[in-house]
Amino acid sequence: LGLLSLGVRGASSRALAVAGMLTGAAALALSGHASAAEPQWLMRSSVLVHAAAITFWIGSLPPLGLALRCGSVDATVALIRFSKAIPYVVALLVASGVVLAVVQVQHPSALVETSYGRLLLAKLALLVLLFGLAGLNRWRLTEQATQREQGAVRHLVRSIVLEAVLVLTVLGIAAGWRFTPPPRSIAIAAAQPAEMHIHTAKAMADVTVAPGRAGPVSVSAVVMTGDFGPLDAKEVTFVFSNPEAGIEPFRRKASKPGDGTWRADEVLLPLAGKWTIRIDILVTDFDLARIQGEIEIRQ
Repeated sequence: LGLLSLGVRGASSRALAVAGMLTGAAALALSGHASAAEPQWLMRSSVLVHAAAITFWIGSLPPLGLALRCGSVDATVALIRFSKAIPYVVALLVASGVVLAVVQVQHPSALVETSYGRLLLAKLALLVLLFGLAGLNRWRLTEQATQREQGAVRHLVRSIVLEAVLVLTVLGIAAGWRFTPPPRSIAIAAAQPAEMHIHTAKAMADVTVAPGRAGPVSVSAVVMTGDFGPLDAKEVTFVFSNPEAGIEPFRRKASKPGDGTWRADEVLLPLAGKWTIRIDILVTDFDLARIQGEIEIRQ
């Protein structure tokens, strides 16, 4: 669409260029990791607006600088149009960027505690320079350049080149996010439970440890007979141990919250690694089934 817009003139050229810009932005909104966050209607819209604003800004700089440098008769008109449009574009860029940052970072501390946050701080530092340079171009050099003052035109061309370099550097930093999950994703991953299935001829259990990382956790289990039948146990006790870390077995009696599971809350698993969970199932006063398995607890 962008190439087609170069082959025609007038309204058709502008329509094709805008269509190309929006199509590229829509591709990012449909496929980017930021757009996968909730609420998706807000995140996808913000990604689309953010990408379209960036495309408009950086896409305008090379032809504008080239036209000014060559002394094109259309350079003044293009400069005035760009100068009038860019404040609204920057406003959309900043507003959508704030929305994306708030959802992805979640907590201010993540700005310094995560690689994603540190990349964002580096990007913001360059953006401050970029906005300062853009402001200088618009409010100091543009008016002089439209009056065909050669000194101002040369300064503006050099400033546009520097502006383009800064934008490309910002994009390069943003590309680093491909390898650094946002704090939002880290928090979701940390909250994921660890699960295991224990199956013996006498009894079986589906065990869930939430969250599946070291620290205070809740442990729940659905107990059944070995042939997947119902098991109306009188009492269930969880026994935890970590032989590799030298942690001897400790017991937590489970309760029935009424959802078909046996549950023990505020269980402290202090270390990451492979834990052994034994389940003592009191079937009757004279029948005790013991089953056990190993589960991986994350850091």
